[in-house]
Amino acid sequence: MDKMRRLSDKILAAHEQACNEAKPDVAKLLLEALEMDLSAMGGGGNTENRTYMEEIEKAYERQDKIES
Repeated sequence: MDKMRRLSDKILAAHEQACNEAKPDVAKLLLEALEMDLSAMGGGGNTENRTYMEEIEKAYERQDKIES
């Protein structure tokens, strides 16, 4: 994530920071915001980048780890 152009990039970065600071409630809210933003991005001609999807998967893994 060199260039944070999309809101979703910024949300992912904030989620990582919340996890690093052991703030699971904040991190969970950020994942909810990410889901809202990604659902708004859907539609024709919107191809997902595999690397970007991996970042999203990592966010969910971090969330699982911080909640356990």
